[in-house]
Amino acid sequence: MYKISYRPIFVMLISFALALIFVELLTRTVYPVPLVKEYGSNISDQYLPYKPKPLSRITGTAVSQEYEYNYEHNSFGFRDVEHTLRKDKGVFRILGLGDSFTYGVGVEIEQTYLFILETMLNDVSPERDKVEIVKAGIPRFYPHTQRILLEHYGRHYEPDLIIIGFAPNDVIDTHYGLDAVVLDKSGYLKTRVANDMGELGEFLYKNSHFLRLVLRRITSYRMSQIYNPKWEEVFVENGHHEDDWDAIENEYSKIVEIANSIGANVLIVHIPGKGPWNTNHYYPSERLSIWVKSNNVGFVDVLPAMIVESSREDLYYHIDGHANHLGHEVIAQQIYDYLITTADVQ
Repeated sequence: MYKISYRPIFVMLISFALALIFVELLTRTVYPVPLVKEYGSNISDQYLPYKPKPLSRITGTAVSQEYEYNYEHNSFGFRDVEHTLRKDKGVFRILGLGDSFTYGVGVEIEQTYLFILETMLNDVSPERDKVEIVKAGIPRFYPHTQRILLEHYGRHYEPDLIIIGFAPNDVIDTHYGLDAVVLDKSGYLKTRVANDMGELGEFLYKNSHFLRLVLRRITSYRMSQIYNPKWEEVFVENGHHEDDWDAIENEYSKIVEIANSIGANVLIVHIPGKGPWNTNHYYPSERLSIWVKSNNVGFVDVLPAMIVESSREDLYYHIDGHANHLGHEVIAQQIYDYLITTADVQ
């Protein structure tokens, strides 16, 4: 009787397993792909797509190895001290909205531009009202989610002034929208494509450097195919992202309506991404400056100061791309100069 031999199959499987082990060890040695844990402590919310877990603390080293991070959150989930909803008498309260730049990725809380600004404003004169800034920046929040935060939570802090940190990547995040990123059960944010890979894909991603590299490239390619973002078109009038620019302006109009209903002013701050910059990079500030003038909104363009100061020292992390503590100082100084000059802080 003919006997089936499983030896060739067994040898093939063993060889395949050994090859995978070799590739995995080689990847970990030559091109390690660490997990991004910097944004891994989030929870769901009744209104927001997600928010940092209240009273959580995240520490570690950036994937780029450029900085150590220590992010502590208050009882709401903001990277800030505690604030009562009702402000004390004699307090001028500012609500700061924004994304990871406003949150302060890569710097200590005392080095964030909102913290620096708060200190500067309170040092101006003891005769002025105390200035208190509610620091409500959350990574990947863009005008739509910032408006939701203001509508359901921020307005209850009774702000006199709402500062919105705008970064050009807000246009791309607007393009992706809420559905492009989901919150998994462990508190991490994942792209929709990565989430569709299921539990097996998540297991392989978390436990293998080689497969993590492969899956990242697959998800990046699939996301580009599905959403087709074009970064260079962010800086082009009537370009690929014109609808996204319109959506941003629409959200800002809603924010202004909310601000008017609670007696608050609005200030938009243009925070440029990492250089080098050319004439195209002036488009966001040029467009926003036109919009704010027609909507009675304040505006600060940080780009000119960044161009000047970057010739003297590095203001951004080269790999990560976020502003370092020196960059935050430049941002804070520009906002401070505007507020003092226009007397918006009384």
